[in-house]
Amino acid sequence: MKRLNSLAVTVVAISVLVPSVAFGAPARMNTPANPMFAKTKTIHFKLLNDSSSAMEFKVGDSVVKLDAGKSLMVNLPIGARVLCSSATPLHESGSVIAEVTDALNGAIVHVK
Repeated sequence: MKRLNSLAVTVVAISVLVPSVAFGAPARMNTPANPMFAKTKTIHFKLLNDSSSAMEFKVGDSVVKLDAGKSLMVNLPIGARVLCSSATPLHESGSVIAEVTDALNGAIVHVK
């Protein structure tokens, strides 16, 4: 009788644990231990000032002054923004000129 009870307890314990183990998350995930080792894609594009006056842009973390008719090669990660730092007749200070996506890779962004 004791064997039958221990067998019944074992069967019940296994039936409780098996579904949670079968549908659980994997024990090991392939994520880098340090975020600096994660690869981020860098997008390369050209920013061209098509206006008649010099403009200041915030490109990533740096502020860049771009003279009229001049261009600048920009290398930024996906999701970064190019902002207008100086107010112009067409752009307010702090307005978003472009948000970096895969579609900008190799493109020329004309700013008037």
